Amino acid sequence: MTDEPLTKIRKLENINIIPILSPTFTNLSIETTKFVALKLEDKRSIGKIIKNLKELPENLRHLKRVGKNGQILIAETIEEAEFAVDEEFRNSLEKVVVPSTKPITRAQFEIAKHIWPTSFHPDKYLDSLIDGTFKTPELIEYVSKWSHEAENRQCISLQNQEYLCEGTSQSGPLRHPVMEMVGRMPKREESSENYLGTGCDVFLRDEPCAMCAMALVHFRIKRVFFNHNSSNGVLESSSWQLHLEPSINHHYEVYKIEK
Repeated sequence: MTDEPLTKIRKLENINIIPILSPTFTNLSIETTKFVALKLEDKRSIGKIIKNLKELPENLRHLKRVGKNGQILIAETIEEAEFAVDEEFRNSLEKVVVPSTKPITRAQFEIAKHIWPTSFHPDKYLDSLIDGTFKTPELIEYVSKWSHEAENRQCISLQNQEYLCEGTSQSGPLRHPVMEMVGRMPKREESSENYLGTGCDVFLRDEPCAMCAMALVHFRIKRVFFNHNSSNGVLESSSWQLHLEPSINHHYEVYKIEK
């Protein structure tokens, strides 16, 4: 297939590429719990006290031991905390609110750190999906071109941004565009596992049904771009989004294209 004229591509660049992400990543409501802390007047005692404390519970090890005002996290209950510190400090124990889960995104971290100092290891790619910086001019041009082609050709797969194969609806209950496309994927002689779509992008006119979405899982597709929601779609339209299902053994990225 020959490339579209550049002028036509430019007309198509005014699109919105929307990642369909798990609420785990997009949720900005930080869950909290209470923990017993020791408030010290003499900050020089902090090191000595920490030295004698047990590790924080495994599910709370994202928390820094010492707060901004010198409070030290001691234990989950008052009883445990009183046992852990000398008698002279017991009247200075108090409950504080802390984030109960580790922040995953930069936006979550910015909220969590105001509740209690928290460790954070940024995932730059995930943050780029959330803040939109993943949409480079090159990606916009690429997605514009092939999402436009999918309007007429229904389902197109590409590997390393090179055309691989396509599929359109045929008569028969199972002959959906995705099923036709995966049936035309070239065999990989060097691969014994038959994961023919590893690393591929798939552009669809319509959001896939459960059968087609599972076929894309089986073929190890990397990214799926679709233009229109479907009444039986399972990537955005359904309350159950297949690509976010924890129990499946492969997860591809999903993007809705709006023009």
